[in-house]
Amino acid sequence: MELLNHIYWKRKGKFDLPEDLYNSWVAFAVEEGVFRYEIGAYSGSAGFADLVLCPPGVPFRRETVTPLTFHYLQFAASPAEASNLLPPAGKSLINDTKRLASTYAYLRQTSEEHDAATQGWKTHLVLDLWHLYQLECRQNRLQERKFTEDALMAEAAVLLEEQAGEAISLQLLADRLALSPVQLTRRFQAAFRETPSGYLKAVRLKKARELLADSPLTLSQIAERCGYENGFYLSRVFSRAMGMSPSEYRRRHRV
Repeated sequence: MELLNHIYWKRKGKFDLPEDLYNSWVAFAVEEGVFRYEIGAYSGSAGFADLVLCPPGVPFRRETVTPLTFHYLQFAASPAEASNLLPPAGKSLINDTKRLASTYAYLRQTSEEHDAATQGWKTHLVLDLWHLYQLECRQNRLQERKFTEDALMAEAAVLLEEQAGEAISLQLLADRLALSPVQLTRRFQAAFRETPSGYLKAVRLKKARELLADSPLTLSQIAERCGYENGFYLSRVFSRAMGMSPSEYRRRHRV
């Protein structure tokens, strides 16, 4: 990764351009204030500890809500870095605000310096943001995943999570683990106190809740990403599980 440009904006009341199109990756790292954004299919509001990432060639619409203090970061990334290191487009939250504040302080101190040595140091700081994000994602996945001493069933749980957006066959999953479907179901239930289908349903509904709250995708588009046949079927499953319709959930949880 190579940092191309870094600008530190302090209490910016209004963006000079309400929309821009970049030929490289751009991130807004917010220290203070709030702004609204729209990047492709993603939109919302961002404040402190939020990183808003825009890929190359995607319109970035933005509007300040309150005076905004933030770091403008423009950088180049290889396809491998874009796939494995960077957060998804739109907003990502950093929970370790102490570490984040330290990184921001170093960036502030070097904001007016543009020599090669400083650019290399700032590139390191920006990389630290992405590594911190990936570390927190990994920790969250480990914390959310139910513990079991059965290594094979832990693998089964990982496979269900990774393939939750696709049509999953219990027979194919069992074959991959060298078990029969009956053996898989019994062993999975002994490990996690729920069936593979129940586990898969929970994973899919969690993803549906995230997309309802954080994206403008239609119910049909969300259903497609969560492994459901169509929006109608997702709505029926969601309403039974959550006690409210997807539209009501979105209304209550959109920022």
